[in-house]
Amino acid sequence: MSGNVCPECGVDILIFEKTLKISDVLYNKGLDLARIRDLSGSVDSLTKSIQFNKNNYYARNLLGLVYFEVGKIADALKQWVMSASLLKEGNPAVRYIEIVQMTPGLLDDGNDAVSMYNSALFHIQQKSDDLAVIQLKKALELCPSFIDAMNLLTFCYLIKGEKQMASVLVEKVLELDINNPITLNYYNAIFPDKKRISLKEVRDSELPAVQSFIPGKLLDEVKRRKLVSNNFFLVEALSFVVGVICTLALLFLTYIPGTVADANRVNSVLTNTLTATEDELDRVMRQAEEDTARFERELRDARAEIAVLAAVVAADDQAQQVDMAWARHSAGDSLQAALIVEAINPLGMDDSTLRRFEDIREISFRAVSADLFNDGQLYFTAGNFGAARDAFNTSLHFILDDADWEGDIFFFLGRMAEEEGDADLAIHYFRRVVEGHPQSWRIPDVNERINALGG
Repeated sequence: MSGNVCPECGVDILIFEKTLKISDVLYNKGLDLARIRDLSGSVDSLTKSIQFNKNNYYARNLLGLVYFEVGKIADALKQWVMSASLLKEGNPAVRYIEIVQMTPGLLDDGNDAVSMYNSALFHIQQKSDDLAVIQLKKALELCPSFIDAMNLLTFCYLIKGEKQMASVLVEKVLELDINNPITLNYYNAIFPDKKRISLKEVRDSELPAVQSFIPGKLLDEVKRRKLVSNNFFLVEALSFVVGVICTLALLFLTYIPGTVADANRVNSVLTNTLTATEDELDRVMRQAEEDTARFERELRDARAEIAVLAAVVAADDQAQQVDMAWARHSAGDSLQAALIVEAINPLGMDDSTLRRFEDIREISFRAVSADLFNDGQLYFTAGNFGAARDAFNTSLHFILDDADWEGDIFFFLGRMAEEEGDADLAIHYFRRVVEGHPQSWRIPDVNERINALGG
């Protein structure tokens, strides 16, 4: 067997070494991009580096640092834990993990920020942009460098027409990540004629110091086989194809006959070789079909296991979210509790969790709706119609069916429209009082106002 092929597993050592070199090159590219704060490009290069060599703990360490820099603390910790599992002694990842563990509230704040970000996504889907903005602002208070949250908040500001607020966030993100593709789209939309500074003018990154790559000796054959075992059939197929090409090339070079007899002899050899090649190709194709069928069976089994695990994880996540809502309510933050509850999908909950979910939903929604109704009355009395309208509308968003202040809210919304000269809108709200709350003590006043407005 060739000296370039492992005698035990059949792996081509040259191909394996090239794979490691590609991983190293991608790591160095990711390091260079991180130094000039092209963090999006760095993440892309480092992710590809790990795809070529999953044991490249240098790339995992740096990828974790970049994730940490953009506010993805859980993703950073995941990379460092995987790196530490590969090498414990002298690995900076161990120190990074200790720093996260010894910093009070760091991981909890990061997880809460992600939860608020997901809640904001839900609110945006429900066209509740104001609630999304509240969630994103709280997420950024907990994790100021959370770039995904800044980009989503920029999107909300653009929807609301608040271009100045959006531009401030865009500039801030591009200071952290100079080539973030989402932010660049916002930048070009907000500043179509403004020229950005070149990469040469960008200052050095402020990322924590990382080690530059130091090429080490090749792994021993046991580790090498472990690393490339998943690619064995690809290597075997490549080796076979290369062998066929070399055989045909040799036959071509030897076909320089001067006589018909030599031509017949070479033709016979070529025919026999072609037959053998076809037989070998048939064998490889049959093996590939068998392997494909086996892989499909394993994939089906894996998907079934994943479905079971996903159901368990979803149930745990639902229970954790309900627990978090109760904790926020107990801490006196009924609004945050209501926002968490609103983002929970109760489908598939067990009976115990569902009862706790329904209880906290009723308690938090009722408390928030009542508080905002009272706030709206105060704003109305003070003549601050904008704040009053926001408070009343948000109160309606969380109001329960048996709440007795819905008619009062419509009355105040009608009064504000009346004061602002919008007769049609005022009549609309007053009629909501008459039609939905005919027993309200405000009915005589409402009817009088409708008649006065010509309704």
